[in-house]
Formats: sequence, C-alpha cells, structure tokens
Amino acid sequence: MTRFDRMVLAVLAGLVAATILVIALGDNVGVQIVRTAPTGVAASTAGVAIQFNEPMQWDTVTPRFHVEPPVEGDFAWTGSTLRFRPAEPLQPGAAYTVTLERGAQGRTGREVLRPVSFTFNVRSPRVAYLAPSDAVPQNVWIADPADPASAQQVTFSPSSVLNFDISPDGTRIAFAERSSETGTSDIKLLDLQTGALQQLTNCPESDCNTPVWRPDGQMIAYHRIDYNLGLDNVGASPTRVWLIDLTTTPASTRPLFADSQILGYAPQWSADGTRIAVFDNNSLGILVYDFTDGSTALIPTRAGGGDVSLSPDGRRVVFPRLIIQGMEARSNLQMADLETGQIVDLTSPDEPQDDTQSDWHPDGVRLALARRYLDERYTRTRQLYLLDTSTGEAAPLIEDPRYFNGFFSWDPQGRSLVIQRFPELTEDGEINNAGRPEVWTYDLETGALTLVATNAYFPRWVP
Repeated sequence: MTRFDRMVLAVLAGLVAATILVIALGDNVGVQIVRTAPTGVAASTAGVAIQFNEPMQWDTVTPRFHVEPPVEGDFAWTGSTLRFRPAEPLQPGAAYTVTLERGAQGRTGREVLRPVSFTFNVRSPRVAYLAPSDAVPQNVWIADPADPASAQQVTFSPSSVLNFDISPDGTRIAFAERSSETGTSDIKLLDLQTGALQQLTNCPESDCNTPVWRPDGQMIAYHRIDYNLGLDNVGASPTRVWLIDLTTTPASTRPLFADSQILGYAPQWSADGTRIAVFDNNSLGILVYDFTDGSTALIPTRAGGGDVSLSPDGRRVVFPRLIIQGMEARSNLQMADLETGQIVDLTSPDEPQDDTQSDWHPDGVRLALARRYLDERYTRTRQLYLLDTSTGEAAPLIEDPRYFNGFFSWDPQGRSLVIQRFPELTEDGEINNAGRPEVWTYDLETGALTLVATNAYFPRWVP
C-alpha cells in the first residue's frame, strides 16, 4: 500500500467518524426553539409565541404547553410557530412563566429534548393621544397615567398625523399622515420597539385614513376617499371602508365590500374579529358583515356611525335613535340582537334625556354612555354614566357641568376609562374662551379622575 493509499484511507475513516458524530449530535440536539415571545415587559393583551426550527406534530406540542399562573386561551399555528392567545387580558403588574415540556415531536420524528421556560412581566396600560390641538404639526404622544410628566413624542411627522390606532398587543401604531406635497394622506406603521416605519397604503390621488386594528393584529380597516382626478366632471367619491392584510408581504389592500355601491364609514370590530360594523349612508343604517359566512345584516337607523358600539361578542349593536319633538332633537339608545333580529330600547325614549355615544365594557354587560338631561337636572354638556344592560339601571360616573365629555373608551381590563374632555365653562361658570381639549382617565373602582394631558385630543389606550 502506497503512502497515497494510506492517506486516502485515513481521510475516508475521518469522514465516516465525522458522519457518525454528526448523527449522534443531531439526535442529542433534537428540535430547536428558534424564538420565544414575549420577553421582558409585555402588554396585557399580548399573546405567546414559540417558533421551532421545523414543522411540528401539533398534538404533541399543545399538551406540553403551560402558563403559570394558569391562563385560559386558544392555540393557533403559523408555519412552525405556535401561537397562544389568552381568552382574557393578562393582569398588569403580574409575572407569567411559560413552559414547554420536553417530548414535543417534529414531523421528522425528532423531539424537543429539554424543557424550555421563559418569563415576562405585564405592564400597566398607557395612554396615547394627539398634540398639540391648537397648532401644527400634530403628533402622537404616549404617557403613563400614573406619571403624566413621562409623556414622550413617538411620531415626528412634519405635516401632521390625522388619526391613529394602537395594535392589540401594544407594540405598533398605525397612523394616517397628511402629505404636504399632494394634500392626500396615507397609512403608515410604526414599530414602538424598534422605531421601524413602514408605509402600508399608496394613495397618491386618494385620502386613506382612520385605521382600526382587528383584534388579532393581522388586519386593519380604514377609510378611503377617491378624488377621481382623472375623470372629467366627477367629484370625490364617498367614503368607503378598505382593509389592509398584514399577513401578506408586502401588505395588500382591498375594499371591504366588492360592491362599489356599498359605502360605509366608522368601522368597528367584534372582539373575536369575526364581525365588523360600518355605517352606510346608502342603506341608511348600520351594516354588520360576518367574515365566517359572508353574510351582512342591516340595522336601519338615521344615527351616524361614530356613536355605534358593537358588543365584545359581536352579537349586539348599540346605537342612538333620533327623536324629534317640535323644535327639540334628542336621542335614546337602542340595542339590536344580530342573532334574533330583535331591537329593544336600552334607555327610555320618553324620559327627558339625550343619550348619545356609548362604549361596551369588556364584560359585555355594562356600557359607558354620554347623557345630557333636559329637565331640572339640565347641563349643557354630556356627562358619563354606567348602564347595566341586563337591568337598564344607569349610575353616574362623572358629573361636572364645566366639562363636555366627548370621546371615551375602556382599557382592556375594564378598570378605567380614557376620556377626551373639553372645559366649556370656567370655575365661575362663564364660557371658557381659552379652553382646549384635555385627556383624562377615570378609575372605575375609586372614582378618581386623573389629568393626563392638556391641549391634547383623540386618546387611545396602549395596552
């Protein structure tokens, strides 16, 4: 045997040994965890994600998945990523530990050989708003209600942010920004963790604004107005609701309704994302579209879409009914059951009161509403009440005739309201000519009102 032959044999022996070693190590390594989320601090509405390095046998994974303290929820898969969505918001201030036991199997037959655990803490909800209200440009700010001085500007548009919405997990902001060059607006996406900015729509001859997130964070509804600049003697089209699908790359857009005669504005999602409600001027009512079967229900009403409230379960819609008596116009609240088609009065049409905007509590039973009495209890401004829809009883939350309470919403736990308030009167009861909108929070348990920002408007919760 020559020296060359011996060298070749040595090389072959080394390759065989290396192959055996790789096989052995592969068996020892098993299925790997590529990514876990959330980490560090998370929103109360955050879901849990575990990404594997290969497709998994689902029924071997979910029985080995545990959260401590225990949390009920649903599982879903996106490729090789397991997603767990809690049925209820997590508790602010609490720490949660997620564990995946060993033994979950990939489709290759390999297993997760070691248990995996990670812990995250849940932050308290913050408040986002637009400011300043009396100058341009307006931008989005975020503040901790417990420390209003902590407010930080998060968008830096030179031409103004028109409106915005916070993603369900509190990590992103979708906002409409006006172009100083074209005068139109587009919807952009800001990642609050990385600062990355992405344009979602391309509307050089349209106005695209008012984004509203679907609760799963994978779709956004928005308003689109086409200016029809290339058509002679044709003005701007009415507002239509369009959708942004964030599951595609790049994000894709389409109308909510393929029929161009169905218009609509002021979209609202049900908590499970299966239904969306819009107000349609052509139909003179509220259209509720069901994504599960493609059906559409119509609730006739002359009330506009801004005061419509879709229940968390998507089965009930609360809206004001306009009442005209002589020279006086007022409204009472009605509720439509989408399963039965029944419409009932939630507040009395005969009482001397004007009930307008409402917002469902996350429990699906109670409702915050804006009311103005027209008898000896008269106030020129809307006050806030809490209505129990099962009994019809309404209890006062905020009664201060100096303030007009115009826009409000519950935090994910239903513990607090964020409210846009306007000081119409001074301490002496005079007209407040120097008044500017303010952002406040109201604690349901203690009744405490906290001023978060002055000269600010359009508040949203950041879960």
